[in-house]
Amino acid sequence: MIMFLLFFLLFNSLIGTSKACAITKKELPIIKYEPHPSKFTKLWKNPKIKLSPPPKLMGKQMGKVQTLGRPPLGYELDGDVKVFTLIAQPVEQYLTTGKPADYQDLIPKENFIKGTGMHKPIIKKIRCWGYNGMSPGPTLEATEGDTVRIILKNELPEPTSIHWHGFEIPNDMDGAAPLTQRPALPGETLTYEFTIYQSGTLMYHSGYNVMKQDDMGMHGMFVVHPRKYENKIDRDISIFLQQFSLPPGNPYPNLVTMEFNWFAFNGLAAPSIPKITVNQGERVRLRFGNVIMASHPIHIHGYIWTLVGTEGGPVKKSAQIKGSTINVPPGTTRDVEFVAWNPGLWRLHCHKLHHIVNAHPDSPMGIMPHGGMYTIVEVIPKNKNAPWKHPSEQNQVIELMKKDNS
Repeated sequence: MIMFLLFFLLFNSLIGTSKACAITKKELPIIKYEPHPSKFTKLWKNPKIKLSPPPKLMGKQMGKVQTLGRPPLGYELDGDVKVFTLIAQPVEQYLTTGKPADYQDLIPKENFIKGTGMHKPIIKKIRCWGYNGMSPGPTLEATEGDTVRIILKNELPEPTSIHWHGFEIPNDMDGAAPLTQRPALPGETLTYEFTIYQSGTLMYHSGYNVMKQDDMGMHGMFVVHPRKYENKIDRDISIFLQQFSLPPGNPYPNLVTMEFNWFAFNGLAAPSIPKITVNQGERVRLRFGNVIMASHPIHIHGYIWTLVGTEGGPVKKSAQIKGSTINVPPGTTRDVEFVAWNPGLWRLHCHKLHHIVNAHPDSPMGIMPHGGMYTIVEVIPKNKNAPWKHPSEQNQVIELMKKDNS
């Protein structure tokens, strides 16, 4: 009898337990498969991911800004929304092509000293990351008040997102993954859409694994034009400042060092950076952007320019400063303007002297050609035979003419 009771109690307890543990299919939690980080290749490129060609609107100039040495990106319209496409992908490009500077023939032959400054041309290739087949990515352009949609397709070997640097937008559009969103896995697409309530030279760059991806070249300029400029701009030029550490014979950036040896304007190092050509009398705006480690004091010869904008927007006239050198710290943009009154060939370069040399030599330098962040501004004169005059002299003549007419 006792044995029967024990068996009965044990049987009931087992049935009760099984009932308590029973869960219907509808109650089962939905677990989304996430690949383990070890599944993401640490290579520059995942050979299993086929890279897309640039979007069809690459090379279509629909804005006002010239990105020095790089093609523009147009947009499609969905109603009133401007739609841009950015493809995050591995990029192979040349920092220097081995060809002479495009202004070489403008320099009088008698100015050269035989045997100096004529080293063997350097051909330097880099394997980095970028957007639409280049680093930096294309310059995006919009106008204050526009609504924009940016479609990001990820063809990198790891997840990514885009941070809209300096933009006053909703938190879920900020792109700071995983804080504000889930990043796009390789092969996935993300869409950002927001209305722009400000103007100025802003930037975009990776918002995920930033320490690596930004350093690999994932950044670009986003210019937001005001509804109306104070002065008409004749030449509007964008220059993104970049730096890399590239060991000899190795095209892959070293991401764990502070010793940089290659410096670039828009992914190009001198002498492969194109010259800037303007006509005498034109108003020129230069936009500089920087998201990487070092600051860059950019200097122009022959001119005093005016700081007219930052990533915070236009600078009020009362706060504008004049100079011939503008420092561009990491995470900032700087817009300068000048009227090209002074004809000739004028240097434009970083004034940290190691930043105008390619692949720093280990031994004392001889007389070397320029490299790195260096190009020229060619100001074509209205009249080649006209005598040189400073604007103050020209203004004096104008004032005298006004007095005579009165």
